[in-house]
Amino acid sequence: MDESPETIVRELLALWRDPQPEKLATLFAEDAVWVDGPNGVHRGAKAVVDELARQLSMFRGWTEVDTLVADGGTVMVEWHGGFSAGGSTIDTKVMAVFEVDGDGRIRQMRECFDMKSLIDQLAAAGFQVPGAAP
Repeated sequence: MDESPETIVRELLALWRDPQPEKLATLFAEDAVWVDGPNGVHRGAKAVVDELARQLSMFRGWTEVDTLVADGGTVMVEWHGGFSAGGSTIDTKVMAVFEVDGDGRIRQMRECFDMKSLIDQLAAAGFQVPGAAP
């Protein structure tokens, strides 16, 4: 492995601004698992990359790392970020744990975030979102 697990996770987060599926694919192990917070679980590199690219392409966003702790192949990170939607800025805070294998690929990504806050912000920006506060 040429890059540290921390570097790999930072590279993934940097791709939030310009999600390129071919670059995303180089970061995930074939049997990768993404626990996408309240959105469910995606299994296999193709499913992870396809869904991640889909989500990131809907609204181009950014991330800024607040805290990052790495121990061996485990990287825990808290970041805040946002994206523009309907003339509004949608903000989010995410906590995630990444497991990076010995080949430098992400085997597991587990995220936790406040989905209700995102839904409410999108609704306030004029998007019709199921589950949004009236």
